[in-house]
Amino acid sequence: MTKNKDFWRRIESALNVIGGKWKLLIVIALKDGTQRYSDISHKFPEISERMLVKQLREMEHDGIIIRTVYPVVPAKVEYSLTQSGEKLIPVLKILGLWSLIYLGSEVIGEDLSGPVEVDSTKLNQLIEDIDGILKDVHTKLNRKEDPV
Repeated sequence: MTKNKDFWRRIESALNVIGGKWKLLIVIALKDGTQRYSDISHKFPEISERMLVKQLREMEHDGIIIRTVYPVVPAKVEYSLTQSGEKLIPVLKILGLWSLIYLGSEVIGEDLSGPVEVDSTKLNQLIEDIDGILKDVHTKLNRKEDPV
C-alpha cells in the first residue's frame, strides 16, 4: 500500500512542476531548440507578460528550462530545455496519442470524431520514446537498489 501511495504522491509532485495552462505549451515551444523571450511570447499572445515571466521562472527553478543571459545591450535572454525538460517531450507525445484515441469529438471546436490515420513512422518513434522512458525508469530504480 505504501508503494502505491508513494507513486501517486510522485505524480502529484510532477503535476505541481508541470501543471498550469502554459508550462507544457512552453515545453512544446522549446522542443525544437533555444528560443528568445520574444519568440515564446509571440507564440502565445494570450498570455500576459507577467504570467509568462512567472511560468518561465518557475520552470527554471524546477530544472525544466535553462535561462541564458548574454552580456549585451540591449539584453539578450534565451531559453532552452534541460535534459529533464527534454524528457517531457515523449510524455507529451503519449498525451497527444491519448487525446486522439479517447477525446474524439469532445474537444471544443474541433471535429476529431472521424477516423484517426496513424503515420507508422511517428507511431514507431512514439514507441521508441516510450521504451526510452521505461529504460530511464529501470536505470533509476536499479541505482536506488544498488548502493555504490
